[in-house]
Amino acid sequence: MIEQCYVMVKPGFTKPEVIQKTINTIISKDFKLVDSSYIYYDEECARLHYIEKEVRPYFCELVKYLTSGPAFGMIFEGEDAVPAIRSIVEDLRHDLKVECNLQTDVMRNVLHCSSKTKVGNKMLELDTQREIALFYYLKEKTERL
Repeated sequence: MIEQCYVMVKPGFTKPEVIQKTINTIISKDFKLVDSSYIYYDEECARLHYIEKEVRPYFCELVKYLTSGPAFGMIFEGEDAVPAIRSIVEDLRHDLKVECNLQTDVMRNVLHCSSKTKVGNKMLELDTQREIALFYYLKEKTERL
């Protein structure tokens, strides 16, 4: 099934070489880049982005991190995009850390990728849809700055 997937280079890692390697790696696997932009998360949007982590003790720190600077959001499209790109991103995180000499930790990793949440026998794609909607909202808001 053709679907869209949101990928974000997180604040602090939006170097051109990181963005370019991310895009090139994903499109080399037959996914189409539909849209991309630098975006700035405000507190409300950061809270929405991480809503499923709201009960975690580190939630406030996550929100603070996501609002700490520009991020680079990308929408990719292709066959079973979310699980396939998620797998690509997991490998890419390590490659980028080594190749670009990036200092990361559990909370401040280089990339975010959409995921699917399984409830019973159903896959919920609300997370992906929410992230894509937030991306377009923030892109428009950022362009007005």
